[in-house]
Amino acid sequence: MRRLFLLWAFMPVLALPQSLDSLHIMIDAEATVPASFIYNTFQDAVAHFRDNMTVYINPGVYWIDDPDDATVRIGKNGREPFGMVVKYNNLHFIGKGECPEDVVLASQRGQTQGAIGNFTMFDFWCNQLEVENLTMGNYCNVDLVYPKNPRFNREKRSDAITQAHVGYMHGDTLIAKRVRFISRLNLNPLNGAKHSYYEDCHFECTDDALNGNAVYRRCNFDLYGQKPFWSTFGKGVLLVDCDFNVKGDNHEMYFCKQGGPVTLIDCRYHALSDSIYIGWTAYPQPWLRCYQKNFTLNGKPYLIGSRQPQNTLQPDYLDWVKDELTEPPFLGISQHEATLLTGRDTLRLSCSEHSEPIHWYPSNAPTHGYQGYVLLQPDNHGNLTVIPANYSDETADFCIIARTMNDREAACHLVVKPSILPVPEFVKKPRIVQRGHQLILDYALDLQGRRDESLITWYRDGIPVATSHVGPERIMQVSQTDYKHEIKAVIKAKHQRSDYGEPLAVQTKVKRAPQRDMLDTDFSQFYCDWQPIVTEGVWTVDGFKPTDTSEYDWSFSRQKPMWEYGEGFNGAVGMGLLQAQRGARLMYTPIQRTYGDMSLTLDVDPTKTAGQGFGSATGQYMDVCLKFDTQTLTGYGLRIIRTTKHAKAVDFYLVRYDHGQITSLTEPVSSTCYRTNCTISLHFNGGLFSADVTTTTPQPANSDLPHEVHLRANVGTNTFGGIHIQHTGSCGESTTMLHHMKAVWQ
Repeated sequence: MRRLFLLWAFMPVLALPQSLDSLHIMIDAEATVPASFIYNTFQDAVAHFRDNMTVYINPGVYWIDDPDDATVRIGKNGREPFGMVVKYNNLHFIGKGECPEDVVLASQRGQTQGAIGNFTMFDFWCNQLEVENLTMGNYCNVDLVYPKNPRFNREKRSDAITQAHVGYMHGDTLIAKRVRFISRLNLNPLNGAKHSYYEDCHFECTDDALNGNAVYRRCNFDLYGQKPFWSTFGKGVLLVDCDFNVKGDNHEMYFCKQGGPVTLIDCRYHALSDSIYIGWTAYPQPWLRCYQKNFTLNGKPYLIGSRQPQNTLQPDYLDWVKDELTEPPFLGISQHEATLLTGRDTLRLSCSEHSEPIHWYPSNAPTHGYQGYVLLQPDNHGNLTVIPANYSDETADFCIIARTMNDREAACHLVVKPSILPVPEFVKKPRIVQRGHQLILDYALDLQGRRDESLITWYRDGIPVATSHVGPERIMQVSQTDYKHEIKAVIKAKHQRSDYGEPLAVQTKVKRAPQRDMLDTDFSQFYCDWQPIVTEGVWTVDGFKPTDTSEYDWSFSRQKPMWEYGEGFNGAVGMGLLQAQRGARLMYTPIQRTYGDMSLTLDVDPTKTAGQGFGSATGQYMDVCLKFDTQTLTGYGLRIIRTTKHAKAVDFYLVRYDHGQITSLTEPVSSTCYRTNCTISLHFNGGLFSADVTTTTPQPANSDLPHEVHLRANVGTNTFGGIHIQHTGSCGESTTMLHHMKAVWQ
């Protein structure tokens, strides 16, 4: 069994330390003669660990988790599965090879690839941990290459990149010197300590990978993704004399996905093109302050985040103190964001951990300068009181900046609202007027030149069917399903300086309706709150966990919306309908009758930009269905799903729903077309069910997968005409924005 955990190195044993004892032990894969304090495997050694221990490791490849064990690793107590949990204080690991490549601590598992959850090789609970002159690698998606003896090379488990971690550190201090950290997605090079320091280390990673609360000196990074840090919120990250090597073909690169302060001194970026854009984060907050000094792209000076230059500072003092810095030059501020109402609020700002005078001043405020919006009252202790004084009709936003004498900065982004005025009166009482296939809420308010921001919600037989998202939604589209039904509009009057008034309802019955066998919506007035009723002419808006996701532990809250209409990010462009919780579902039930042929076109933008569509290959998919019975969950659809086969593509196949049970109708097709401006077209014609998926986003240059999808299946006929969309993916950066849908019944 021992051979399962180590690979014999068959190389000369390096000189031992002067003495071994209970606090100084050796791990040596080659040792064949029993000796005190010398162990062949990490598993043997850890049984003898104690506080204040130094562990010497002779050259070899040491498997922390057996890569040949077919048992799937499962986490405990809601945490990731771990290869090894170590709980001792003051540990020091030293590789005894000539270089870090000689000693390799290895694992080979990741999410859905030998594990359920983000497999992590180490979980250290240690007040201080030092690692030196070795390699720590999760070779789930990276080949293990061992130059000293190619016999110990091992191919990666899968080409499809998944979450595979190196380790966590729970404690005060981490020190890593001359360590190679190898993985891809979510590298986690011993993340988590209160203080982390990396010196002369090498990192290979994709996104969400690096320690965002650390100091890096003389390190180099191979970037296979676009955003190596998840976030650096807090004091941030400091990198001095470091090299970044771009390994992918992204035209835009960012340091952080979620933002936070970053400081780069004497750092060099290496990319295939000088035209690449480098930003701090894709959507930086106005208050963000990052520092750079002597930063170059391909040997030429480069300003990071030039699209929002207020986020970037280049203070000269960094040249003088770079060798003495033990943490990022972060200037803390008591609050980064504040909304102030004139006549009601007062804000007090202060800076923490500073020993020099603070100068407070505003950024460029709109129109007539900040004096038209706030009063600033600094005191003798470096604090500032901000009193809103906005007497215009518009809300103003700008930053209040704190600056030290050496040009460190912090900022608070202010939203300054004018005082509240009374709710506007109706000068023309609301009434509903029907014009063709539109119902129009006709009313007039005494706005006195101000903007109408009234909230209007439309109801059909008491069920909410449309509402305002951007401005007052005066118009409701009607179809033959609304004929003779009671329609109600509820308006809460408001202008830009008032609160909402009391709801006022008016109602009517649809006296005539166009004979249109078509549904056409851009979702701009879609009602997003829970609406679980299934009835004709109405969208059902709720959540559902399909039975084929039962092996994955997730749920949703019925107290929160499953969908939201708003602005997108990353690959989702403009405004649209987004999933707000995992399990978001939509169903449209048409008027009761017998339906024949049917077509549906849906324009979407996946938030993911690399073509993977969803957060991970853990039962995350979106089904788009037509010819659907919304009562029994029976019909036909297209499934779009992330699998372990590809890291930058999804699978497409046709499915049949039969009372909620799903069976495949075609073999899956892997494609790179699930990207921005993707069009999904479904057709049902005389028992032939087809799906076509295309995108205007160019095909990745390094992919040989198809860039469009065309599927066909001969199926039985049915009389249904419903529409069904089911999303089981995680939300946030893994959503799909719905832009426009058109359904036609023959």
